[in-house]
Amino acid sequence: MTFREKIDWLTIMVITLAFGWYSLAYPWSLRGTSALAVQGGLLMVVAVAMTLVLTIAAIALAIHRPRDANARADERDRDFTRRAATRAYYVLIVGAACCFAVGYWTADLAMVLNSLLASVVVAELVRLASQVAAYRIGE
Repeated sequence: MTFREKIDWLTIMVITLAFGWYSLAYPWSLRGTSALAVQGGLLMVVAVAMTLVLTIAAIALAIHRPRDANARADERDRDFTRRAATRAYYVLIVGAACCFAVGYWTADLAMVLNSLLASVVVAELVRLASQVAAYRIGE
């Protein structure tokens, strides 16, 4: 498994755990400015935790295999990244369009922002899963 693939797997796990925790910890019954305050606090916790975990894990992987960590992306890697980003872009556009519907139906800014956050998270998971699949299958 290449260094990039290991980082992709790690990122999938961290994003899934972090935003799984966020969706469980978020008080879905709150509305208005109190919901936005809670949302901001939870997102700060998620951002700091993800940054720390991913940074420490990437450093550990780089120390374990320094040659792989410092290798430049070849044409195959760039192709995998480009294709994965294209797939994720379509998911993000559909998710953003759905956010308009959520805004229309709920008129709750916190719910719209959570929907937009979910769209971004799902798109990023699609991008990472597409890259991992490309490495596994050899697309």
